[in-house]
Amino acid sequence: MEGGNKLEDFRLMCKLGEGTFSEVLKVKHKKTGKVYGMKRFRKHLHSYEEVENLREIQALRRLNPHPHVIILEEVIFEPKHGILSLNFELMECNLYELISRKNSTISEAKAKCFMHQLCTAVEYMHSKGIFHRDIKPENILIRDNAIKLADFGSCRGIHSKQPYTEYIATRWYRSPECLLCDGIYNFKMDIWGAGCVLFEIVSKVPLFPGANELDQLHRIHGVLGTPSQKVLKHMLG
Repeated sequence: MEGGNKLEDFRLMCKLGEGTFSEVLKVKHKKTGKVYGMKRFRKHLHSYEEVENLREIQALRRLNPHPHVIILEEVIFEPKHGILSLNFELMECNLYELISRKNSTISEAKAKCFMHQLCTAVEYMHSKGIFHRDIKPENILIRDNAIKLADFGSCRGIHSKQPYTEYIATRWYRSPECLLCDGIYNFKMDIWGAGCVLFEIVSKVPLFPGANELDQLHRIHGVLGTPSQKVLKHMLG
């Protein structure tokens, strides 16, 4: 995955997106002309060891290659300035962008195809002992009707020690146990997220667009009903 390239070997074409911890850029290698999606971290790192210990890099190395997991092509770390960049294969768009296009609908056959690919990726990831924790349309990338699960920055090991961070996963795709159980949740939250994605593919609107955590629970209960005392006791006990 390391090809000996430096940041100066790439030309910035445009910005594709940004988040709290990183930005994603479209870059072209000056010599080869190959185009990548480059994820550049905002946080500066201090050593190669720190880079190697990042969960995102470790997870992608364990999962690559797989037809429905984004391929990490290259890790570029410049220790002098502490800048870490990851080069990924370039995809056309994310699922949110596809859903949001005006006058476009996703057929039932295509929705079924997308969900089969997503479930294949999730099953494979879980079989490798990793859960994603932030499955949502923005983290599902598309090219030529093939989808790839991306952004493993929040992932954890299935057998890692609980409690986990409570404030994880974008609120609209957060499972009830993430909202209720003080960090006691597991890999099944990914399946909840995938179910929310399915609804959004078909309807073009989010299933549970909560304004805050309380509203989120209210919306979930409005569709699924309030959990029974037995379920609540199990969840909270």
